[in-house]
Amino acid sequence: MTDYAKPLPDPQAPATAAFWQAARAARLVVQKCANCGYLRWPPGPACPQCLSPEGDWTQVRASGTLLTYCVYRRAFSPAFAADVPYAVGYVQLDDGPRLYGTMVGELDALEVGLPVSAVFDPVTPEVTLVHWAISSSADPARVAGEQKEESVTRS
Repeated sequence: MTDYAKPLPDPQAPATAAFWQAARAARLVVQKCANCGYLRWPPGPACPQCLSPEGDWTQVRASGTLLTYCVYRRAFSPAFAADVPYAVGYVQLDDGPRLYGTMVGELDALEVGLPVSAVFDPVTPEVTLVHWAISSSADPARVAGEQKEESVTRS
């Protein structure tokens, strides 16, 4: 039994069990089509590119680019009330697919286009959630929100 009070995915659900098993081992996996090699998320019964039902799970780099994000200032559910404000980001993985996830770290540092890395959060013995954080390889000036100022000549 756990005292984690937020909604959790079913780590045994047939469509996503491999994803949750990999996350517990701090690995990020997506489905890969056996016919054309297309990497896909969310998982599904057939490849959206060639419609082949053949595929397997493959590990991808746990890094990408923040495409967009939303800061929640009201809880989506009462279970998240203590987390307000929090952000959910849409990440373009370096290896192709796009995933949503909760952003961790300073909300003021979030900026579209920044590199991000997966953060594996073992919230129960069965479930490790995948969150995203600004990558340590990001330009420190950009992360700090500093803008390059253009010099202006005044007369």
